[in-house]
Order: sequence, then C-alpha cells, then structure tokens
Amino acid sequence: METRPFGRTGESFPILSFGAQRVVDEEGCNEDQALAILNTALDRGIRYFDTAWAYSKGQSEERVGLVAKHRRGEMWIATKTVETRRDGARRQLEESLARLQTDRVDEWRLHNVYSFDRLDQMTARGGALEAAIQAREEGLVRHISISGHTDPQIQIEALRRFPFDTVLVAVSVLDHFIYSFAEEFLPVAAQKGVGVIGMKIFGYKKLAHLADRALQYALALPLTTVIAGCSTMEELEADLTVAESFTPMTGPERLAFFREVLPMVQPENMPWKATDWMNPTEWKPREEPSGLAIWG
Repeated sequence: METRPFGRTGESFPILSFGAQRVVDEEGCNEDQALAILNTALDRGIRYFDTAWAYSKGQSEERVGLVAKHRRGEMWIATKTVETRRDGARRQLEESLARLQTDRVDEWRLHNVYSFDRLDQMTARGGALEAAIQAREEGLVRHISISGHTDPQIQIEALRRFPFDTVLVAVSVLDHFIYSFAEEFLPVAAQKGVGVIGMKIFGYKKLAHLADRALQYALALPLTTVIAGCSTMEELEADLTVAESFTPMTGPERLAFFREVLPMVQPENMPWKATDWMNPTEWKPREEPSGLAIWG
C-alpha cells in the first residue's frame, strides 16, 4: 500500500487503517473471528488501529489488547476518552491501558467534540486536555489528538487553542456536501502540519452498496490514512483490495459519483450531523465559538 507522512509526528502510515469498533459481539463478530481479522490486518501491512473506551463497553479495546499482547511493536494504537473533565478522563485512560494490555498508547483522543461547549469543557482548566498533557509527560500517551464528526469549525477552533498532534474527522463522500471537513478543515490541518485520519467512510453502512468507490473517494483526499471498520474477513479483504490497488478517480468519475450519492445527503443518513443522533430529522445548526483564551 501507499504510505503517507503523519503530520509532524515523524511517522508514516499506509493509507488504509483499522477501525476496531465493529470487531465485537454486538456486530456478530466473536472473539476468534475478531482476532483472526486483527492479525490478518497486521499481516497485510496495516499498522494503525483505532479503538475507544466506549466501544461495546470496552470489548473493542479488550480484543485489540489480545493482539497487542503479542504484537505490540507492530501496532500504533489510538484510543479515546469521552469524559470532559480531567479526573474522569484519567480514569478512562487507566482502564484503556489495562484492556489494551500495554503501558502506553501512541495516540489519545478527546472524542466526538461536537459543540463549542464540549470543546470549552475539555480544554478548560480541570478539563480532559489537562489529563492528556499530564499523561504525555508521564509517558502513558505519546501524542494528543481530538476527533470531530459534526462541524469542522469546532476542530479548527481546537487547533487555535492547542497544538493537537492529530485529528480524526468524518470524510465520507456524504460529508463532502454538508459542513465539509474535506473543504474546510483539511487545508487548515495541512497548513499547521497536523496529522489527519479519516472516518465514517461507509456512513454507518449507508454506503455499503458503494463501498469500493466510497473508500476510493476518501483515500484520494489530502490526509494520511482512513480507518475502515469491519466485522468480517470478507469486508477486510474488500477494503485491502481497494487500498492495495488504489488510484484516484478521474474528474468525470468523481463528478458522476457525487451525482449518484447526492440524494442520500439527508439527516437520517448522517445522524452525526443532525440535531439529534437518535432522531435525525434536521441538520444541526452552526454555532459561534465562545472566544475562550488559547490554552496556557
């Protein structure tokens, strides 16, 4: 696979990475299947593994940890905290390290920062960012990250407040048309030398029938890598086939793809950009930043 530099971290990664949210029982993936999928991903050259404290009550981290126990040196592990306050975030980090069977994570993210209010809480004194900085000083965390699904202006404001090493953002082809991280955020990240990971490539399976082209679209964006979730070996093999033979779409092909998916750009297909994730009927309105001071 093609590899690309990962911002200012000094690392480079293959363009396809692994999202571990779906190698869990509730996705129909038992432990033996999960371990086979994770090990195959490593064998085929994938190095970057994304998980989270919140995924299936820790089962995702536990399964990544069962592989990391034997192959940690081959893996870049990123996990997340959903807590906004320092002490709660620290507790989640310690639980993540135990599940992952490792003494440090390569990347720790402030997860799903969907509003300026949540950003304010996480970056305020006593917020989760303090826990991340302390953990980095202690060697428990190598790089500090943040993620966003909803409004790229929130992550742009986050970079104004603190020099996050990396950012995980939603870049499905559907996301191209509403609050576009591809158009608004990626140029800012490139200017600041921030490593960018793409997510939501298959739009929670809404793009499953277009999976090859959905992945091809995302891989062509100016970012380092994209995480693709899978719960079967067949899905992993399909993703690897696209990534290992990747060539960008031509201009006419991309235009035709946009025209094909445009009718799908509706809140019910993109709950991460709706006012209510559980009842996605309206787009979330844009907010104004609070104007809080830059960290430190």
